[in-house]
Amino acid sequence: MGDGRDDLAARLARVASKLTAAASLPGEAVMFGADSHRFRIGPALSEDAVIVFEERHGVELPPDYRGFITRVGHGGPGRFGGAGPFYGLFSIDDWDWASLGNADVTMLARPFPAEPGEVYEDWLAEAAPGDDDEPYRGTLALSHQGCGDLSLLVVSGAARGRVTETHPGRQGPRFTEDPDFLSWYERWLDAVLAGERHFR
Repeated sequence: MGDGRDDLAARLARVASKLTAAASLPGEAVMFGADSHRFRIGPALSEDAVIVFEERHGVELPPDYRGFITRVGHGGPGRFGGAGPFYGLFSIDDWDWASLGNADVTMLARPFPAEPGEVYEDWLAEAAPGDDDEPYRGTLALSHQGCGDLSLLVVSGAARGRVTETHPGRQGPRFTEDPDFLSWYERWLDAVLAGERHFR
């Protein structure tokens, strides 16, 4: 039985293959947002570049996301990045899109205050009671969904590795069903290859 690295390598290879298949689909892309990136992704980051990012922010990126940006690709040609859900995957340099104030390098290392299944009466008041608190601390922006909503990757806190979404309402962020970034990304690719128009 293989170890976690073997499993991750197999998952990354499968995702890369599906991404190639999505980019090869005939005709115009029907998936929402795909016309902005056309299933193209930028070159993978070097290990050194990721280490510099992690050391600067005091975090270790979740292994599957780290593997994706160092082995499959990173960023891309669209206004909001490369091939990915909604309007595409942001570059790691755009990690702070969810920040409501002036993000600093400590923000990613501070635990995200939400967990799957939690119910809030007033998300912002509970998550960020102080004037300088950032409710989306501990998260890295993944993609722009349109209308101001974002998909985020939790990098610090109890929900580390999960994908969540910003939500302007009082109930707070919504976690996706996916256990990790790669599951979320591959679910999007499966929807693309099935000819679906929207991803949720």
